[in-house]
Amino acid sequence: MSQTEANPAQTAAAAAESTTPFPPPTILTLSKCTLRNLHPADAAAIQAACDSPAMAKYMSYRFRSPYTMEDAHNWIAFASTFKAPGSDVVPSLAICDPVTNVPIGGVGIKTKTDVEEFCFEVGYWTEEKVWGKGIMTEALRAYSKWVFEMYPKANRLEGIVFEGNDGSGKVLERAGYVYEGTRRKAGTKNGWVFDIATYGLLREECNW
Repeated sequence: MSQTEANPAQTAAAAAESTTPFPPPTILTLSKCTLRNLHPADAAAIQAACDSPAMAKYMSYRFRSPYTMEDAHNWIAFASTFKAPGSDVVPSLAICDPVTNVPIGGVGIKTKTDVEEFCFEVGYWTEEKVWGKGIMTEALRAYSKWVFEMYPKANRLEGIVFEGNDGSGKVLERAGYVYEGTRRKAGTKNGWVFDIATYGLLREECNW
């Protein structure tokens, strides 16, 4: 392909950005942030926020580092269509600045199978410059209640935390999750062997 030829994926992304209304409707309005569905125009903000070695350290290999525009577009395309079994709700949401509506983070769920079908794993992140401001705690607490409302069959939400990521554990506890134990040396990434802690929130405990 010559340098003057357009990349089909880039062309499609640009077309989506130029023709689709932005931003999508807000789903949750909180004191420190808003939560809404993702949009192709969010790619630049997400790429800039996620291209962070400090963030990637405590993520799975699925979280790319370096994090490129292609990674951002791929994530938005997936997260905008993913649905948990038995529901038409799209559970992956952008955490946005309440003034600009620009994404500063994200939150979603990962489904399980077999006997754990009604237990969802939560995943979340915020960009480094807003760490320690209570934004993620507020977002996760409200999001957890929203998930239980949207998925009537869900019995439990859980979060996992890599060893050393103390901030994430505090977020879960402040959002109402209960520490349930640590799986010793359960994770290995780039030669680093680490423990993984588990936190859980039951439907009946989400009473705020």
